[in-house]
Amino acid sequence: MATAKTALKTRKPKTNNYAGILDQFLKKYNLSANSTLEQLSEHASELGAPLPDWMARKCVKVALAKRKFSEEQIGVLVPDKRKKKLTIEKRALYCAKTGDEWDIYIHALDLGPKSNDEIVASCSRLSLFRNKLAKAGIAQEPIGIYAKLPGVTTASNKIQKERTEQDVANNQLKIPPHFSLEKGLKRIQNIDTTKDPLLQDLADVIVMLCMRPAEVSSLQIDHYEVDPSNPSAWYKNGYSWYCTGYAKNKGENKDNPEPRPFLSMEKNPERARALLIWIQEAIKAGKLSDPTFSKNGKRNTRAFSKFLKPYKITPKILRKIGGKHACRVHGGPNPTHQHLDLLNRIALRHKIVRLDAGKNYAIGDTESEDSDLESESDQAPSPISGSQASSSQPKNNNSNPFESQIAEIDSMLASF
Repeated sequence: MATAKTALKTRKPKTNNYAGILDQFLKKYNLSANSTLEQLSEHASELGAPLPDWMARKCVKVALAKRKFSEEQIGVLVPDKRKKKLTIEKRALYCAKTGDEWDIYIHALDLGPKSNDEIVASCSRLSLFRNKLAKAGIAQEPIGIYAKLPGVTTASNKIQKERTEQDVANNQLKIPPHFSLEKGLKRIQNIDTTKDPLLQDLADVIVMLCMRPAEVSSLQIDHYEVDPSNPSAWYKNGYSWYCTGYAKNKGENKDNPEPRPFLSMEKNPERARALLIWIQEAIKAGKLSDPTFSKNGKRNTRAFSKFLKPYKITPKILRKIGGKHACRVHGGPNPTHQHLDLLNRIALRHKIVRLDAGKNYAIGDTESEDSDLESESDQAPSPISGSQASSSQPKNNNSNPFESQIAEIDSMLASF
């Protein structure tokens, strides 16, 4: 019986021999781990010539590490040829260092859109560039002249407006039943602040206070007693509770924003303030993850976004839902669209400089929710007395501090 012979396995020949090339190179110029950085830098270009790609350079770096070369020596002898992007912050620091206004303009053009698909993103980059320039110590006047491209801003605003209108038309921003006004108020009323908060509690508080996720750790709600004979410029008649620590401030008010009226689906400002502090203290203690930043301070929205994924919404949509709920709670029995729009802007802490009669008061449809306003208001009565409610919010649902302006707009619309 013939016995089968075992075939010997042979290794495939190596397709490259970069380690051998390195040995010849080091021997040719008498280089070793004891060589200085200056000696290595003189021959770096010659060593890089026969290395065709990043894989070859990686093989040589590994071989150098085995030969006891330090990381600094390896970096000098085999420099990284990958294209390094200049960050927006470094651009701003460079412009501040040179002091040349044309450098600002050149970098602004470089950050501008390369195609129509980049208009919105480039507008955001330019806005960040202007903020970094201001932090670097550059005056506002040259920033406004050389770092702002009006055409890009106008085009970006137009695109975003069209997208919003399309979303409303397609009903893509419909409120999930889980975050309806009735269910949201019920969960808020049943929150037990003696226990550690959950992500659901965080989401409900964000909706309640119409917060951006980045405002969770900084927003503050305070009561102000203002002298009626000498009120502050930011004071609004009928409001005694105000918010500070909100985001999206520009110019002189960026670091010291003026207080803005507090308006929320939770009519009791003391209860709303207590829930906010409860969430903030839990985040500081590490018992609840921040919706925007990780423990090391880096931006990370993964955990909170994962929680919201089953409801098919993003964190920023929660704020819009809260604004809509606040409108319905404080809108009264027969509100006009302009009145609801005004309440929405107050709840979202927008700076009210004029009223736009063409705005929608909220995104989404009110018919998607499974309860009407009256039943929701009955199920979520305010736990404070009537005098406290009148001091914290407009005196009643039918009374509004901007009633004369709303009436004027209504008369203007009637004339069209």
